[in-house]
Amino acid sequence: MKQIKLVFRKSSKIFNSIENVFNSLLPYLKVKKELLPFHSNGLVPRLKNIYYLVKSKNGLIHITGHDHYLLWWPFKNAILTIHDIEALRRKRSWRRWFFKLFWFDIPIKNAKFVTTISEFSKNEILSLGNYKTPIVVIYNPVTLPLVFSSKIFNIKEPRILHLGTKRNKNLVRTIKALQGVNCHLTIIGKTDIEIINLLKVNLIQYSVKSNLTTQEIIEEYINCDIVSFVSTYEGFGLPIIEAQSIGRAVMTSNTASMPEVAGKGALFVDPFSIKEIKEGMLKLVNDAELRETLITQGLINVKRFDVSTIAHQYTKLYNSILND
Repeated sequence: MKQIKLVFRKSSKIFNSIENVFNSLLPYLKVKKELLPFHSNGLVPRLKNIYYLVKSKNGLIHITGHDHYLLWWPFKNAILTIHDIEALRRKRSWRRWFFKLFWFDIPIKNAKFVTTISEFSKNEILSLGNYKTPIVVIYNPVTLPLVFSSKIFNIKEPRILHLGTKRNKNLVRTIKALQGVNCHLTIIGKTDIEIINLLKVNLIQYSVKSNLTTQEIIEEYINCDIVSFVSTYEGFGLPIIEAQSIGRAVMTSNTASMPEVAGKGALFVDPFSIKEIKEGMLKLVNDAELRETLITQGLINVKRFDVSTIAHQYTKLYNSILND
C-alpha cells in the first residue's frame, strides 16, 4: 500500500487541540506522522512548507487542519480536514475575500476529499461556495484518557468548570450569570485584569489555572460538579464529551455544533442570554434527578466518539482513495 502521511503543523506551546485529536488516533492508523519544518507565519515559511511536502509527495497526504494553504499545490491525493470557519468569520471586507480564496476555495478545490468534524461545520463550509469536492463528516474522538469517576455532588458550593477564555467561550456572560449563585468557578485558560475585576464585582469564588498537563486537566474534570460550556460558536466542542466521559452534568449552548455533539446528555441554554444561563445553572444545582439523567445520557452519547470508531472511519476513507 502507498504511504499515508498525516501532516501536522510545527509544534507550538499555544495551540495543540488539533494535535491532541490526531495524536490520539495515531496508534489506530497505519500512517506516518509528518511534522512541518516551519511555523506558518508569513509567505516564505509557508512556501517552504509546501516545497517540503512536494519533494516527497508520493502516496496520500492528510492535512490535519490549520495549514490549509499547503493545498495551494495540487497534490494528486490529498485530504484536508477543516475544523470550522471561525477564522473567516472574523474577517471583513477585502481581507475576508482574500482569506476565503487562499484558505478555503483553492485548498478545497485541490483536495480529493475534505473532512470536517460536525454536520454544522459541513453546512458552514458549503455556505461558502458551490464546491465539487466531497465533504465527509468524521467527528473528533475523546482525546483524553478519561474513565467514569463518581462524585458526591457538592450542593452547598458546587464546583463549576469552565474551559477556555477566547471570546467565543462566553466567559463574561457566564460570570455575570453566576452572580448570586453560591458556587466556585474554576477557569482553565489565561485571563486578564478585566475578567478578574468582573469576578470580584460579581462576588464569585473562583480560581484560574493555565498551562495544565493532561493529568491536571483530568483532575479538574474529576473534582468539578458541573461543566459549563456555553460557547457562542464551536465547530465541535471537545469539553462536552470529555465531561460526559468522566460522568459530570453538562450545560452547553443550543446553537452551532453543540446540540449535535452533546446529544441528550446536556442541558441546553441560549448562550446570548445571561438570564437563561443563570436559570440553567440553578436548575442543575437544585435538581438531582435532572443531573443523574444527563449523566446517564452522556455516558451513552459519548460511545459515538470512541477513538477506535473514529480511526476506522478515517481508515475507510484512506482505503477508498488508495484503491480508486
